[in-house]
Formats: sequence, C-alpha cells, structure tokens
Amino acid sequence: METINLLKSTGVTIVSVLLSYLAPLTDVVFVIFYVFLINFVAGLVEGTVIEREKFSVRKFFMCLVETLVYFIIVISVYTVGEKMGNVSGAMQCISGVTYAIIYFYTVNIIRNLKMIFPDSMVLKFLYYLLSFEVVKKIPYMQQFINNEKKNRL
Repeated sequence: METINLLKSTGVTIVSVLLSYLAPLTDVVFVIFYVFLINFVAGLVEGTVIEREKFSVRKFFMCLVETLVYFIIVISVYTVGEKMGNVSGAMQCISGVTYAIIYFYTVNIIRNLKMIFPDSMVLKFLYYLLSFEVVKKIPYMQQFINNEKKNRL
C-alpha cells in the first residue's frame, strides 16, 4: 500500500512540475484543442449525416494522434527555445505553427459545414475566400498547394 502511495505522489509531482513548466503554453494548447474539437464535430456530423458513414474509431484515433503530434511540436519548440534562452523567439514560432493549424482546419471545418448546409451562401463565400483568395496573399502558399496537388497525382 505504501508503494502505491509513493507512486501516486511521484506521479502527481511530475505532472505538477510539467504543467508549471508548460504554463506559458496554456492558451496555445487550448486553441489547438478547440480547433481540433470543432473540426472533429463538423467532420463527424458531415460524415454521419451527409455521407451516411458509420462512426470510425480509426478516424477518431487518427484525429487524436494528429492533435498529439501538434502538441508535441509546440512543446518541443518551446522547450528548445527556453533552453536556448530565446523564449520570445520560440513563442513567435509557436504562434506561426498555431496560425497554420487554425487556417488549414478552419478551411476544413467550413468545407464540412458547406456540405451540411449546401444552400448557405455565407459558407460558400467563406470557403471560397479562405481556400482561394487567402492563398494568393500568403507567400509560398500557392506553390505549396500546387506542389501538394501534383504529388497526389
């Protein structure tokens, strides 16, 4: 019984130290989780209601793994930046990664919502604006998208 209590207190201590160290990332972690949650719900509704697909545990698990990968990227960038004495640079890099996540998943969320509400002119316009017009304004984005399309063929 004493060993179990020792393991519990050690686990709580380790988690507390980790959470304290990563406290500056709280908002970023929340934003990433929120975007993935909205993306998951929109994809689930679109898949089950519109496409008549059954719930896929594999798709859900892949969504969780993808979220975990982004969390690891953000935490790793922060850790490297902090250890190199450049927390502000790390936070700027994390901000860029987070905005990229927000952009790509927002386009996907709106695409799913457009499928759910096919008559919505607002969703059609937002999808057009985000997926085509914004691409023209971001350096290298058009090249990236063209390269991805070419690689898929």
